Amino acid sequence: MTRRWLIDLPTRLHLWSAEFQLRHRPSSDPARLRNLDLLREYRKSRAFPRNDTGLRSTPYFVDSAGRHCAVGHLMREDGEHDAVRRIAATANLARIDDMDPADLAWAGRSGLTKRELARIQPNYTSSGQSALNLLLWTALMLVPFAVLSGLLGRIRPERTSVRQRLIGATVVLCTLWSVLGYMLSWMSGLHRGDYLMLVWLGWIVVIVGPIAATVVLARLVSRERLRAEAVAPVTGFAAGGLMTVLMAIYLLAGAVDQHGRETPGDPMWDDGPSVSFPVGSGALLIGLLTLAWSLRTLRQESRA
Repeated sequence: MTRRWLIDLPTRLHLWSAEFQLRHRPSSDPARLRNLDLLREYRKSRAFPRNDTGLRSTPYFVDSAGRHCAVGHLMREDGEHDAVRRIAATANLARIDDMDPADLAWAGRSGLTKRELARIQPNYTSSGQSALNLLLWTALMLVPFAVLSGLLGRIRPERTSVRQRLIGATVVLCTLWSVLGYMLSWMSGLHRGDYLMLVWLGWIVVIVGPIAATVVLARLVSRERLRAEAVAPVTGFAAGGLMTVLMAIYLLAGAVDQHGRETPGDPMWDDGPSVSFPVGSGALLIGLLTLAWSLRTLRQESRA
């Protein structure tokens, strides 16, 4: 139950926001009100398509398991079965604006404009793209921890309350951010198949890792096996090392993928996963700098 709820939450939020926006446009058209009620029921049903097309992100009118998108569901409920079948056969992955107007003649009777239907229609991300997004997201989650280690290194150990508030705020922020990121990943089907281990690894790195590390470091300091001044560089070493490894994999996967492609004008250029090299390179640089700083500081601590 909880797993299914997490998988469907991003699409539910998208549909809720669309419904909220459309309901605040004054109208007494009974067809419009009925379709908005149907949209609410559809959102609660969570019978959403899953992207198994191989495209990194695409609309999906009717998926391979027969699940309809929101617009397809509204048309089907209004008896437009022939139009739904035609769209599924000829424009299954198209956006509303790119569909044959004849197939969307129903819009004139639905009380919803074509632009409003486009607002309702979501995109669905592929598992392969989500796997790469998860690598990048996990590395970006570690950026605040890398910054935290540097700040802790400049705060005097006796200022305990400032240190505790800084750590608490960072952990809470990263936790909320990571929950959003992993909900998006689960929504795209990343929890199934070969990517399941990657999801659990991401959760461990971002959620379980900092909590476990905090407990271990606190016990080591209380037992005087680790100096309080060494906590910051140890944290930086862990965060910087993980960021470096994750971004090296991310950028290598992107380089291999693009090496196998033709020119950007090739029709297949938009298929498959996409990698943001500037963001990935920036995260890699932060990881390397944090790693270098922490190693330098640990050496200084050992000499002292």
